[in-house]
Amino acid sequence: YIRWHVATSALPIASSLRLRFVFDSDNGLAKDGIAVDDIHIYENVNGIYDGLTMASPVSQNITGGNNWVNFLSGGKLVASIQPSNQNMGNTDVQAYINTAAVRNLNGQYYHNRNITVKPTNEKLNDSVRIRIYFLDSESELLISATGCPTCSKPASAYDLGISKYSDSLNQFENGQLADDTLGNWNFIISPQIIKVPFLNGYYFEGKIKDFSEFWLNDGGPGRVNALRAEFIAFRARKISVDNVQLDWTMRSENNIMRYEIEVAKGVANFQAGQFSKIGEASGAGNSIVPVSYSYTDAEANKSGSRYYRLKVIYADGGFTYSPVQQVVFYNGITLQVYPNPSRDVFNIAYQLPSGQTFSLQVIDVTGKLIQQQNFIASGFPERQIFDFSSRIYPNGMYLLRFNTNDQQQVIRVIKQ
Repeated sequence: YIRWHVATSALPIASSLRLRFVFDSDNGLAKDGIAVDDIHIYENVNGIYDGLTMASPVSQNITGGNNWVNFLSGGKLVASIQPSNQNMGNTDVQAYINTAAVRNLNGQYYHNRNITVKPTNEKLNDSVRIRIYFLDSESELLISATGCPTCSKPASAYDLGISKYSDSLNQFENGQLADDTLGNWNFIISPQIIKVPFLNGYYFEGKIKDFSEFWLNDGGPGRVNALRAEFIAFRARKISVDNVQLDWTMRSENNIMRYEIEVAKGVANFQAGQFSKIGEASGAGNSIVPVSYSYTDAEANKSGSRYYRLKVIYADGGFTYSPVQQVVFYNGITLQVYPNPSRDVFNIAYQLPSGQTFSLQVIDVTGKLIQQQNFIASGFPERQIFDFSSRIYPNGMYLLRFNTNDQQQVIRVIKQ
């Protein structure tokens, strides 16, 4: 071998051990030598999962504690999580194994194994530690991959980083890259990952706070690129009565040809996924440093809500999308309360500009403030539920008062 390579040997059970390495060769050997490094002694209870793509995930109920929780398939390790005393609830882990030729995307080869981790509780207060296990034989296939002369690949398993994809719709965290278009990408660079040789492979250990689909790749030029575009920021804002300025920054670029600016006009088009192209901007192609862009939508006589997104087009024909940003072209609070009258529960549907803070107050017929809640609007249609079944809400009329920084609206409701 001309690179670091994992090797494992069984050790006897003893109170103390001394290790000695013995080498032998003949005079015809022309190699420079051999080195031994990164030695780990551990208890071998389970091997690394070495089967095909798992037909279904394995589950563990993680309710806290600080011990490692192992996820096993066929008695072999897929992943491990140390929850840092956090309740993650029932957590699913699944491994996907490619058995065809090593794949590449956007100028990078990527590993034959990827995994998904899906906890019930996705909103954690702090990071947890995760270990991802994979085989040395899989890494060797990646290192020796051919067919794409311009594609980057690692010189050893120690060069790998992790591309992490998160989607609000968990069904798209499914071991396929083709539908990883609407969520968020993040690349964990190689130096930030603990790499440990283990049995006939390795495990990578790192800290994460949100859960996702995990892919192994080297990061392309500069070793900083996720498999898809990684946005640092994307913002849409009104700069005049009609004009909207879009600003976005990419953490890096890898084979990006252009950005197509798309808009959905109105809630109905947005909910139906009906976006239309209104412009484009050329990409830098490749960059290992952040790149910023700007575009102005100057169409006249805008009204209602507009929903903007970027379609990132790659040199190989692939594409992905940015998060969606909304801009509102009307003033006032748009809300609806139903059912009204109601015996117990009132639904409050509203839509306000993204980031708008507002309060909802419940006032009785004497003018007494009974309850107040504060919210931050997402910019999209939302709903809050108010339960009037408590004894503090006798039957009768109430006022629901909505307050923003500069506007107020009052709706009369009746509890029966």
